[in-house]
Amino acid sequence: MFGVYQPMIGWKSKRIMNRHKLGLWQSKYSLIKKFTKSYRGISKMALDPNCEASRISIEIGKLFTSSVSESNFSILIQAIASSLPFDQPPSGEKWKDFIDPKLIQKLLDNTVSSHYKQYYSDRCLKINSQHMFKSIDRVSPIELERQKTKLYEDIKELINFESALSGALLGMVDLSMYDQLEFLFYTKPKTDLTVFNKYIADILRFTDPFETFDPQKDIKNVCVSPLGIVHLFRQYFFELDTFLGTPVGHVWLSPGSSVELIEVSTRRTYVEKIIEQSLETTKKEEKSITDRDEISDAVKQDNKTDLKLGATLTVNQSWGTGNATATTSLNMDKSQDIARETTHKRMREQTTKLSSEIKQNYKSTFKTITETTDTSSKRYVLNNNTHDLINYELRRKMRQVGVQVQDIGTYLCWQGYVDEPGNALGISNLVHIAKPADLVTVPDKTAIKVPDDQYVNFTAQLAWAFDDPKRAGFDYGFIVLGYADIPPAPDGFTLVIPPDGFVAASQISAVGEDFSGAWGFRGKIENSKITLGVVPVNGVMDWDKRVDFTVGGVLQFTASETKRQDIAAANAAKEASANAATEENARLTQEAYLKAVKDRIEVSRSINTRKYEDLREEERIIVYRKLIHDLTNGIAANAEDNETYHTVSELLNSIFDIDKMLYFVAPDWWKPRKHFNKPLEGRSNNYDIFQNQFKEWSDQDYREDNYYITDKSEYAKMGSSLGWLMQLDGDDLRNAFLNAPWVKTVMPIRPGKEREALNWLQQMHIEGTEGLDADYHAEKAELDKIKTALNVQNRKVSILDAIQYLCDQVAEKHKESNKVDKFPKEEINDDNKVNATPIDKVYEHGFYPLKDGFKVNMSENFEVFDQWIEILPTDQVVPVEVKYDPKTGRQK
Repeated sequence: MFGVYQPMIGWKSKRIMNRHKLGLWQSKYSLIKKFTKSYRGISKMALDPNCEASRISIEIGKLFTSSVSESNFSILIQAIASSLPFDQPPSGEKWKDFIDPKLIQKLLDNTVSSHYKQYYSDRCLKINSQHMFKSIDRVSPIELERQKTKLYEDIKELINFESALSGALLGMVDLSMYDQLEFLFYTKPKTDLTVFNKYIADILRFTDPFETFDPQKDIKNVCVSPLGIVHLFRQYFFELDTFLGTPVGHVWLSPGSSVELIEVSTRRTYVEKIIEQSLETTKKEEKSITDRDEISDAVKQDNKTDLKLGATLTVNQSWGTGNATATTSLNMDKSQDIARETTHKRMREQTTKLSSEIKQNYKSTFKTITETTDTSSKRYVLNNNTHDLINYELRRKMRQVGVQVQDIGTYLCWQGYVDEPGNALGISNLVHIAKPADLVTVPDKTAIKVPDDQYVNFTAQLAWAFDDPKRAGFDYGFIVLGYADIPPAPDGFTLVIPPDGFVAASQISAVGEDFSGAWGFRGKIENSKITLGVVPVNGVMDWDKRVDFTVGGVLQFTASETKRQDIAAANAAKEASANAATEENARLTQEAYLKAVKDRIEVSRSINTRKYEDLREEERIIVYRKLIHDLTNGIAANAEDNETYHTVSELLNSIFDIDKMLYFVAPDWWKPRKHFNKPLEGRSNNYDIFQNQFKEWSDQDYREDNYYITDKSEYAKMGSSLGWLMQLDGDDLRNAFLNAPWVKTVMPIRPGKEREALNWLQQMHIEGTEGLDADYHAEKAELDKIKTALNVQNRKVSILDAIQYLCDQVAEKHKESNKVDKFPKEEINDDNKVNATPIDKVYEHGFYPLKDGFKVNMSENFEVFDQWIEILPTDQVVPVEVKYDPKTGRQK
């Protein structure tokens, strides 16, 4: 069974118009972005390590520069919009009151600058806080600085865009582009949107719109109707005759000899299992079965393998496959003629393909592992009991198969679109625990401090024995009484001698006749001794009695130069050891990281794909959700109990054949999606991780959609080079579904329920009635038929009239398909007729010869319109006795 689906052009329904409006608003800012790209952003920004933007200077952008960042968010646009009138756009020159160089510069200096200062501060503090409290997988300070630098570059790019945008806005004012400014800042009321979708103006005479179609001007006036039509055709095969084909072998028998011919049919089962004992176990199983099929089974299998379920614009399930073409007319006869021509060409190609496949498959072989081979053979014995040489030609037995195609019905369908269908699907997340790096211990590199200076006490016994009570004069500023030895210096220390050599000394004790009080003492270091004496008062000491003193002081010792050098060498050794350990840990960390990445790539590529049926069913459910939501939005939304849902479901299922819904996944090149290449966590990009650890075989240029492989990873799935969003356990069709811009759906309407379906679709929450009152443009003969059928002679034919007429035609054709009658009509004798329905008459009567082999214009429904003969080889060989002329060598 084959089906050809044909969408129709004409009815601009509310649902389609809403979809058009959504697409219009999504691309609202594309023009202003392109215009902004011709301006160069000018800005200056000063940032400090404390995550505060101390100064941001933004100037008006200049014309003619390199492209700027494309941003969907603009603080400048918001600031200007807040000052515009709420309900009335400025007219003409009044735009200059709101978009003025001084005003724009003021907004840039205040509103825009303040926003990005706060934005930078918040983001920078967030980065610091993440690294402050993160204990596992801590990012190095270098990486932290890199992230801050990246944040700086991003902010710089954003404010440059604001600067360029300011220049673009002023440029639009200078060029009087007031309509574009109004389009940018204002949204028109919904009532005005009908102007955008006004139907094609009445034309004086009918012309083929494709002959006068201007893609630049007329595209906005073309709209695909939410209704389409499916024409179903059935292919029949008739075994007409068998005959012997060309020779495939030759056997000759001399007189009195015999030859055995053995025909062998072998069926072999071969199953190969490979188990490798290593780090991973691989089980591989291959099974190949090839068997001879009858022609009807082969055709059924060929038709089945030609299906593209859910991935092409074809008719699925019991509908078979088909092509889609658009027609400007709602005339079922015309669309049916086009469908017949398409089916004729496709059937021819398919049957030719089938013949080729049958020729390749007539040898029966069967593979699976255990080496099980079933062999059946036939033995033929040829004897020559004559006195002559006998020649036999071995000829292949051929089959003559007649193929006919019959029109078996027409269905009306509801057509729709589901935008971004992959957004509603969840995708798998890989759980992979990487082994941490086996790090070495980093030695303590705390510097050894130079020891503090040490102070050592010394004492000396001195005696005052001068008899001159008024002795004056002294050598060192004091009267020398004796000497003291310098105490030994601590290990590694040396004595600190003051520049003048003098040291302080003090009286510890004194014993003498009539002596009391304390004298002042002082010393001087010289010749490894300390010279000590009394410091006279006013240069004179007036005491003539003996006094024995105990005098003491303190000497300062500091670390020697040798000790300082030893400490510096030890600190350098500790620093070198710690640095070496740190570098080794960095190397081990990167090595572990690369190994984890490599393992993750290999693991992600080796994940088994889920069952084909489950993936398609999930996608189908997503489409069903959207379609059922659209069909029940105005009813089920107000339902307070499940009984309403039960009633609505039964009602919808009685009108629409929901189970036979078909969907076509649009290729992503119609509307490429954004890319999903995501750097690894905590890094601005992936290239700095590897540091020449991978080999680039490309042109060394950065490509946004590059991906990684290893020597053991499985091949990447389709879409990897395109930046697709990928599902690890999904197949190619699932990934295409995730990245598809939309899905086109076709839901058949049950035969006889066309009027009910049209009434349902006219509800406000579905298609509405917009566009149905527009005039229907067609040939006069077709318009007259519609007027006569609907009894609307006194007015023009509208789109609604044409659709109702089409509904009546489809319903009438279905009613005729179930009516039992006598066939064939041209037979005179009733004994040669059979009772059957029009679509089952072939089963009752058999082969209907068709004159000329193909018929486009059908006078009646359900007629056979295409016919051809196929010659197919069999696996049988027949010996035929032949004789040759010995003189000419030709066969007699």
